[in-house]
Amino acid sequence: MDLNETKINLTSIDTSEAYAEDAEKMRRAIARVEAGEISEEEFKKFRLQLGIYGQRPDQQGFSMVRVKVPHGLLTSLQVRRLGYIAREFADGIAHVTTRQDIQLHWVKLERVPKLMESLNKVGLTTREACGNTVRNIVGSPLAGVSADEAFDVTPYSHLLAKHFLRNHLSQNLPRKFKISFSGSSDERDAIIPWIHDIGYVASVRDLDGVPVRGFKVFVGGGLGAQPRVADVLEEFLPAGLLVPTTEAIVKVFNDHGNRQIRSKARMKYILWKLGFEEFKRLVGEEREKILASGNTFPEAKLEEEEGYPPVDQPSGPQSNGDPEFNRWLTSNVFPQRQNGYNVVYVNTTIGDYTVDQLFELGRIADKYTNGSVRTTAQQDVVLRWIRSSDVAPLYHELKAAGLHQAGAQEIANVTSCPGADTCNLGITHSRALGKELTQLLQRHPDWSALLEGLRIKISGCPNSCGQHHIAAIGFHGATKKVEGGEIPSYLISIGGGMNSGRYTFGGTLGRIPARYAPEAVTRIIKRYLSDKTEGENFWQFCERAGMAAFRDVVRDLEDMRPERLTRDLFVDLGEDKAFAASSGEGECAA
Repeated sequence: MDLNETKINLTSIDTSEAYAEDAEKMRRAIARVEAGEISEEEFKKFRLQLGIYGQRPDQQGFSMVRVKVPHGLLTSLQVRRLGYIAREFADGIAHVTTRQDIQLHWVKLERVPKLMESLNKVGLTTREACGNTVRNIVGSPLAGVSADEAFDVTPYSHLLAKHFLRNHLSQNLPRKFKISFSGSSDERDAIIPWIHDIGYVASVRDLDGVPVRGFKVFVGGGLGAQPRVADVLEEFLPAGLLVPTTEAIVKVFNDHGNRQIRSKARMKYILWKLGFEEFKRLVGEEREKILASGNTFPEAKLEEEEGYPPVDQPSGPQSNGDPEFNRWLTSNVFPQRQNGYNVVYVNTTIGDYTVDQLFELGRIADKYTNGSVRTTAQQDVVLRWIRSSDVAPLYHELKAAGLHQAGAQEIANVTSCPGADTCNLGITHSRALGKELTQLLQRHPDWSALLEGLRIKISGCPNSCGQHHIAAIGFHGATKKVEGGEIPSYLISIGGGMNSGRYTFGGTLGRIPARYAPEAVTRIIKRYLSDKTEGENFWQFCERAGMAAFRDVVRDLEDMRPERLTRDLFVDLGEDKAFAASSGEGECAA
């Protein structure tokens, strides 16, 4: 078998019998907490294990339900089922997260068990999408079709997803645990290995004349209030050691993680405390014990994946006289490694998909692809195996559904967490800012060609669910007390991401009122475009010119002296009443 030819297994990672039992347990737990037989704290721990979050204090009785989507892979049937559930149980929106999950908001708690049963019928689960568990394993949406990958990592991510679901080791960890799989190191798929507890990057080595699959292994990365760049545990781990090595790392985390201080409980703090060499020694010892135990480990199932046969294909999709189509073609459509096929990115503003759009996506996936879609860490949906001759008719069907927004792989594709709309920790309404910035950048398509690789990411608080630390331009929600009131604000960070093989978190530029954020983005972009040297990318410019180059252009926006204040500054974007920061105990902090 060719190293690059594998087939995704579209079966569920869970079993219907076990998940049906989860739904029934949830039904009984709701009855018990309402009857006062168990405490709210006991119930919270239980529901988080099953992927159910409480919403903000003024939204009591409503839940956010997170659907676990390993590697972002969904069948067309599952997409349509999510549309049905969004309509019948939630607020009509399915939100794609930066971890390729699907979140449903405004679900009445008493209806959660019925929702879980509906998901179960199509092989979807919420179990361990939250809580102190191995969370959803993310993976490249281009796995299996990218010309740059070492091999398709999909079977390996699904192998770990199945192995750790309901695994006793993953039921009560000190804190959440995040794993990623990348097919290559260029990060164009938005899967960033160096921000994860474990990041696996595919690699092939020639051993005695035989090509062997394996992974470069990153450990101890993370975002949140104290971001950390991961260390490289192994330059090459043979794929056969994937499961025991992952178990060993999780076991070390389980044994040495801080269970007293939640804010210090992520695995990165173990590496800070023990040092990398001691951590590596502990992992090695633990792996030796696991290998000596005599236990056997499942292997990834490698099969070929195919699309509809390409018939009389042109060399690639053809542009025409429609400028809107041509712009979409440039920013959203890319050739696969397989001749005659294409990847099409479907992006909506800040990852929100309506009921009608979900039903259309399911239908389109059946008509034009092999019956599946993949979500991305950039909050898009990817259609693969699109024949070149089908690209134009596909575009018209996407347009009819309002799914033809251009700029999927450009700065106009802004990432945002839900923020204060529903999250307990949210300070500002980050979704509203995401919409404002998307509209701004869509009005300036000329910028996209000049800002290749730049991303804007927004979090409603410092915890980086929107991954603002690794954005070229990042925002996180804050507040500023002035003149007896509070101004919804954002701290701006500049220069996050990978540049010339170096990993960096953005440096803080300043704090500005939320309503000035679009103007700040405009000024930052214009300063870069006007002052950069020939061939100098954004990160290189940041290094050469320093923060001072940007601080100068936003200084007046930071000025919140009383004489400069206007009434609208005290109202958050998307709101119509005076802002008052309100956040509770976090259930979903990064």
